[in-house]
Amino acid sequence: MIMTKFTLKHLTLILLSATVFFACEPDDLSKPVKVHLEFSYKEGVVPIDYLSFNKIIWSVENIDFYGIRKEGNDVLFHTRPGDSFGNHILTPAQNVSYITFFDLKQGIYQLMRWNVGLGEIDDEIYSDEFVDSDDFGLIIEGTYTRLDGTIVLLFIAIEEEEILTFEALIQDEETSLAIISDNTYTMSLEVNPHALMRGIPRSMLEEVETEEEDAVEFIEISEDENEKLYDLVLFQLTKTLKIIVR
Repeated sequence: MIMTKFTLKHLTLILLSATVFFACEPDDLSKPVKVHLEFSYKEGVVPIDYLSFNKIIWSVENIDFYGIRKEGNDVLFHTRPGDSFGNHILTPAQNVSYITFFDLKQGIYQLMRWNVGLGEIDDEIYSDEFVDSDDFGLIIEGTYTRLDGTIVLLFIAIEEEEILTFEALIQDEETSLAIISDNTYTMSLEVNPHALMRGIPRSMLEEVETEEEDAVEFIEISEDENEKLYDLVLFQLTKTLKIIVR
């Protein structure tokens, strides 16, 4: 399972004092609030000059949510096993993909956690001659420029059935994330490939094992190829996944 936590400074939040809800009746805490869920592709503010990314492909099999409120019971739901939320292809030009919407209970949340279970990428939606896309649930596609100036294709391929956990943890006792029934919210689950790779030493990329298809050389970082680098990529992913709430 991949998990990451974010302090208040990492989130775009609507801040309200907890006293707004102190006078609420119990029924008020059960009012539904529509929350839209989307994926977004965030480019690095300071790009890495030897890495370029052009596409992110997701397959979403199921989604779980867990929330802790200051008042009222915790909020917990699971989508039905086998539910499919489809394949999502993001590019720098088309950097947002809508997933679905949920109704959450009104309240002041101290913690929100979305667990996204990866499914099998549909090779009729996305396929190429270099990686078996239907073996994976998340693929980040790009290029790496070696120290000698040669450019090689790069595929970061995360296994299907992996769980990506996007967690918003509010640590300030005075302020929390208020979800109010009169409003509609969008929660953007964001991945930033440059932030992900910033913690990967370039020396490791220079030493990777490469493959070749039709005289085209490429790098695959997956559970079966360049395994040590794959483990490090997973660790970096836990640190860079991010929720933006608006």
